Amino acid sequence: MNYVKLVVLVFVIILAVSFAKNNTQPVTIAYYFGWETPAFDMYLLIFIPFFVGVVAGTLVGLGGRLNLKNTLRKLHKSKAELEEKLKKAKEAQISREYETPVLGETPTDTEVIPTT
Repeated sequence: MNYVKLVVLVFVIILAVSFAKNNTQPVTIAYYFGWETPAFDMYLLIFIPFFVGVVAGTLVGLGGRLNLKNTLRKLHKSKAELEEKLKKAKEAQISREYETPVLGETPTDTEVIPTT
C-alpha cells in the first residue's frame, strides 16, 4: 500500500512541476478602487490558495481530533468510576446473600404500616 501512495505522490509532483514550468507568465490581480497585486507567476495563483487550504484543513482537523481525545479521556474516566461502583455493589450484594439471619428478628427492609 505504501508503494501505491509513493507512486501517486510522485505522479502529483511531476504534474505540479510541469504545470509550473508551463505557466510562468506574470499575472497581476486587479481589485476594486484600482488596487492591483504585484506581478507574480501564474502557477502561484493556483499553488498558494491550494497550500493555504491544506494548512487550514489540517488545523481544523487537528482541533477536531484534540476535542475527540478530550471526550475519550472523560469517557474512560467515567467508565472506570462506573466499573468501581458496580464492583462495590456486587460485593455488597454477595455479602448480604451470605448473611445468616438472627432468629426472632424481622427484616428491616419491610415495615408493617398500620392502617386506620
